[in-house]
Amino acid sequence: MPAPKGNKFAKGHKCGRPKKYTDEFIENEAKAFYEWMKKPENILFKSFALERGYLASNLSEFAQNNKVFSECLQYAREWQEQKLANYGLFNKTNPSITKFILGNCHGWVEKTQTQLSGDAQNPLNFVLTDIDGKTKDLVDQNDG
Repeated sequence: MPAPKGNKFAKGHKCGRPKKYTDEFIENEAKAFYEWMKKPENILFKSFALERGYLASNLSEFAQNNKVFSECLQYAREWQEQKLANYGLFNKTNPSITKFILGNCHGWVEKTQTQLSGDAQNPLNFVLTDIDGKTKDLVDQNDG
């Protein structure tokens, strides 16, 4: 049901419930976040949020509503990735947890790639030759 005509609290009006966090507050949090990152023991963003007295989910909310905080959070993600990679290289953090965070938060994956080569005319040729060196002839005989 649409809002009654003349409702100043309807969507699109600059009225309604006041914001819990002002732009000034969010930008001050961005400055505090930059300072927090400088400490070597700080790695997880949730710690920052809890120390400041709010939920970690608020960090994303701040980034959606404020360009300054959005840039800060993007910088923080890259900073966290680099810090975890460096700490992992020098065994300063638990390898399992480091790998878990880099995989889940930063998209790192462990891959093994194999390179196959073959004949474009007969793509199964290299597979059959590799099996016993003779079955290739079965494919060639059926062609003629």
